[in-house]
Amino acid sequence: MRIAAVIAVLLAAALAGQALAQPADSLAQQLAAKPAKGKDARAALIAAAQQGDPEAQIQLGRAYLTGKGVKGVRKDAVEARVWLSLAAASGRADAAAELARAHEKGIGVAKDDVEAARWWYRAGKFGDEAARQRFLEMFLAGQTDGVGGPEAADWLTARALGGDAAAILGLASIYERGRGVPADPAEARRWYLRLALSGDAEAQYRLGRMLLTAPSRWRAPEDEARDGQWSGPNWMAAKPDTETHAYLGRPGMVPGERWLLTAARRDHAEALFLLASARLGGIDLPFDLPLAVSELEAAAAKGHAGALLRLAELANKGQGYHGKDPVRAWVDYDLATRLGRKDAEMSRDLLAKTMSGRQLSRARQLAQELRDILGM
Repeated sequence: MRIAAVIAVLLAAALAGQALAQPADSLAQQLAAKPAKGKDARAALIAAAQQGDPEAQIQLGRAYLTGKGVKGVRKDAVEARVWLSLAAASGRADAAAELARAHEKGIGVAKDDVEAARWWYRAGKFGDEAARQRFLEMFLAGQTDGVGGPEAADWLTARALGGDAAAILGLASIYERGRGVPADPAEARRWYLRLALSGDAEAQYRLGRMLLTAPSRWRAPEDEARDGQWSGPNWMAAKPDTETHAYLGRPGMVPGERWLLTAARRDHAEALFLLASARLGGIDLPFDLPLAVSELEAAAAKGHAGALLRLAELANKGQGYHGKDPVRAWVDYDLATRLGRKDAEMSRDLLAKTMSGRQLSRARQLAQELRDILGM
């Protein structure tokens, strides 16, 4: 039967034009009007499917998927996929949706969210509105690795224009990263800003991150004097030929820090961690060790593993504290380990070899107390 299915693919391609040109009801509909029985019914349905009748292909695909509906047809995931794929190739949204449901729920085939989303997307392209919404739900839930293509970006835009915060974040994200659409940082910032102004901490963080890490640009000193601030449309990607004293500056540094601080005040741990990392690096923001330690501690208190790891490294080196503090470092390494950082586990174990028995005992006691408090 699998050989027959492969042959059916070739027959369908050859006969599709002839089948579509016929004004009469589909062969499957004709069979339904004059039903055959038993093996004759199965043979007639297979013949109709092989001639490119999408209705017959769907019926046959469903039968192979569930093992029901056509006498003598047993479950066969390969056959089901072949026939339903053929029907979908002819533009049948219901066939694509059938495959999507099967992969999403594991009906007759292996459960696979990425494959399910791919078929929901195809059904949506064929005009199935419910399929479009299901695809978007899966995309926004992180169950698929991409937005599919420009059509899905249009569906997402419609949802975002309705004020859906998750859709706005998702739309800005695909423009920021170029997932399914050409990367467009300006469009991404525009959508992030729309949501950030409403008080959404995640949008404020992402907007701040984009601005803070934006590349340097050139600006003429005359523009700065005229505008009185480092902003506006006069920033240029390349040094202007007519200006010999142009500045190379970071137009996103100040607004980026401001948005990150706004998100940090709303207890956004990633914003706190990014601010601290930028201050420690001294490139995206001026170097400020005390403030960086304070922001790392705030992020660590919210269970940020990266912040705990950086604090452990600083304590181990005696930076930002009164001196080297192996007990504090071991505790922070241990907490980061509990949150899944394997590199923290290695550093903790190496540090333990340099500590006295008393220091290690104290560190383990403190770590246990903190784990109990944090519910780790």
